[in-house]
Amino acid sequence: MMLRAALLAAFAGMWLSTTAFAAQCSGGGPRPDWVDSPESVTEEYFLAAGVSDDPQASLSERIATAKQNALKNLSEMIEVSVKNSLVLEQSSRNVAGTELTDSSLQSITKTSTNASLRNVESVATWEDPDTCVIWLRARVSKKHVEQGKREGLAKTLFGVLNEQLAVVQNEGAPLNGRLSAVDAALELLPRIALEFIPEASSPEHYARLLNGFKRDLQQTRDDLDQAKAALAAADLQVNQASGQTAELERSRSLAAAAGAYKGLLAKHGGGLPPVFEPGDILFKLGEVEELRNSACGAKSYFQQAADSKQLNDRREIARKKAETLVCSAEEMEKTLWRQFFEGRATTLVCYFNSGTERGAWNKACDSLNNVIRPLGADVEVRTKALSAAQLKALQGGEIPHSLGEPGKLVLGVVALGKMRNRADRDPQGRGREYQFEGGMTTFLLENGTPVFADRFQGTTGWNPISQEMVMDVLGINVIKRWREKFSRYLRHELN
Repeated sequence: MMLRAALLAAFAGMWLSTTAFAAQCSGGGPRPDWVDSPESVTEEYFLAAGVSDDPQASLSERIATAKQNALKNLSEMIEVSVKNSLVLEQSSRNVAGTELTDSSLQSITKTSTNASLRNVESVATWEDPDTCVIWLRARVSKKHVEQGKREGLAKTLFGVLNEQLAVVQNEGAPLNGRLSAVDAALELLPRIALEFIPEASSPEHYARLLNGFKRDLQQTRDDLDQAKAALAAADLQVNQASGQTAELERSRSLAAAAGAYKGLLAKHGGGLPPVFEPGDILFKLGEVEELRNSACGAKSYFQQAADSKQLNDRREIARKKAETLVCSAEEMEKTLWRQFFEGRATTLVCYFNSGTERGAWNKACDSLNNVIRPLGADVEVRTKALSAAQLKALQGGEIPHSLGEPGKLVLGVVALGKMRNRADRDPQGRGREYQFEGGMTTFLLENGTPVFADRFQGTTGWNPISQEMVMDVLGINVIKRWREKFSRYLRHELN
């Protein structure tokens, strides 16, 4: 009986406590519609509600809990919306390297949601008068959600952009991979809101950088394709020549092949991996000279091949071939000159300024032409006057790169100085005699790069005929000096 009484007393106490607490619920007026439809989307907002169902907690605690639950529900709504829009956007992208992985989507969604929730507003609360349950309604504008998505997308895509840039700038990476990476990066760039990335540069900076890489890489791709085609065509001509019995046809095929090989070396003097290194082409030229029955020509090329980098390493073979071939010094000299100029497009630049006259130095060009044209050079004389900047560089002892031409040799001779004159000391003379004093320069550029230069100061003897005669004689003598110096260069006696 005592136990029963105690239980009844306890039950009565609990009932009284609950009744007393319920009596403390003030209620929030009529039940609003949003309580029954807690999640909704309007033209401007995402809205969600949260509930606190702990009647024992204080009012402030219940409101805080309801708000936390509302944020959770709102977060889930935003995540679904952002992810769906990203997936839809992704389906329209077809550039390799720009696809968003599942982890990227998750990262963007999380970052976007967190950014969006910074702008949440609590717009309404309601307390159930019967249960003391607190309902809180929160909203965030679609504008802020979109901004949050752009921020999240920007941070993730900026990371992807940097990854693609690393591939593009890696010179050891495959060319196709670098080209794909630059295309992917250019496709990504307009999608990145860089204003959300404090450490980022401007869109214009990245566009210039990427377009520069694309231009250079595409040029490399074009060079590779052209070089492969030229190399294959030259190899075919050599193979055809090996089986030809008509000497004229055989000679033409070998000359064409040699010209193609030399053209490749002239354009890509440092090699063009993975197509060839310089030594590979030099070895092929040695084989062409063997087919031409030119021991000196073959010996020269095999010697060069033995000392040059090769993809298909035949340096030891080249060395042994060179050792077995016999060639006199005189014949080797002729061969070196022929090998250098044969089939090469060569532009002559000849200019003088004597103070009283200036212009094309015709006698010097005639002398150069008489030397290299018989060697097989394809000669053209440039008649355009030198610019003030080019003359200033030459006077300062420099060879201006602007004188060069892509894929060509530019062979130049320039005299800059002063023409003196005095009364002829010969009573039978013409009245005046002339003398030039100044600086002379001969130079050779290959693809715009100086490979040979000779500079010296000099004074001519007194000439009783004319200023033109002074420059003619000087031109002949300057070319004689050039021939001696260039022979030493071809023999590797000069750098």
